[in-house]
Amino acid sequence: MEKISWKALEYKKKEKTADWYWAVIIIVISMVIISLILHDALFAFLLIIAITSLLFFSNKDPKMIEISIDKRGIIIDKDMYPFVNLEAFWIDISDEKNHKILINSKKAFLPIISIPLEEYHHMDIRDLLLEFLPEKEMHEPLSQKIMEKLGF
Repeated sequence: MEKISWKALEYKKKEKTADWYWAVIIIVISMVIISLILHDALFAFLLIIAITSLLFFSNKDPKMIEISIDKRGIIIDKDMYPFVNLEAFWIDISDEKNHKILINSKKAFLPIISIPLEEYHHMDIRDLLLEFLPEKEMHEPLSQKIMEKLGF
């Protein structure tokens, strides 16, 4: 096989209830008040900007992205990840609903790339990736798991 392509949602959208919004707003207001009591107006201002951005993007619908793997590397939407910049891969099928490919990158800023698997059979992808990368057991970063639990 020379190329495998599939489409997937960039993330799983979780509906947020009014309680979720109220909890976030109460926590941020509390943090703003504490930072103002501690005479840290800059931090309070940054919190307000952060919560505004968070609330704005929390309702954003995920877009459908195209993922391709060929002899050059992995293409996710418009981003190319050449195999020379990647170290290893792992196909995580531990969660029945969320199959993912985890790619270990050589970049310090983005060490693990998580790619959703939707419609394609994971064994075909594994066979193709084994031609270019070693298989090494990995797990999603804790920060990503926390963000998924929080609804992002």
